[in-house]
Amino acid sequence: MQELIDSIISTWQGITPVEFWAVITSIAYAWLASRNNIWCWLFGIASPILTMYALYFYFNLYAEVILQFYYIGMAIYGFYTWKFGGIKHSEKSIEVWPVKKHILIIITGLLLSIILGYVLKNYTDAASTYVDSFTTVFAVFATYMTARRLLENWIYWIVIDTVSIFLYAGRGGYFFALLFVAYTIIAIYGFYHWRKQFKTAHA
Repeated sequence: MQELIDSIISTWQGITPVEFWAVITSIAYAWLASRNNIWCWLFGIASPILTMYALYFYFNLYAEVILQFYYIGMAIYGFYTWKFGGIKHSEKSIEVWPVKKHILIIITGLLLSIILGYVLKNYTDAASTYVDSFTTVFAVFATYMTARRLLENWIYWIVIDTVSIFLYAGRGGYFFALLFVAYTIIAIYGFYHWRKQFKTAHA
């Protein structure tokens, strides 16, 4: 236990200002999204910009930098959709997709995860390739679902964030594992809050 606490403290002490604000804006985005607040997308733009800077200059993770551009694009798309795409800016904008559509998404996501995991495992020195690929691929789908104001996006995030807890903990990244504990709690809250709004709007 002491080793765990020391690791978390050490990671926190070593965090850069850019990483700190990337974490803060990420949490702000997740919380506001769970509240069905359109201003979540402002933080949804700020967070990947800060993350991109940290990934490029501090960690040299260039592939992850490219993913941040996707998040920025989805944040812009999400703001536009939430503002103009629904009936109005209200609970009625929340969508629900049929189960068949989710089955197709899950099958596609698993296949892409296996392919990406295989490539990373055999052609790079990446760790936890298949699990990492799983969280990355489904995060891409889940982000789009959030932008579409789809109720079930929170179910995807609950799974993604829970898996990420063990992914980071397994690598010794206990601080980030704790962050994903927070994200999981927010995702659970987001699902129940959105479902309540959806039921109220369609009663």
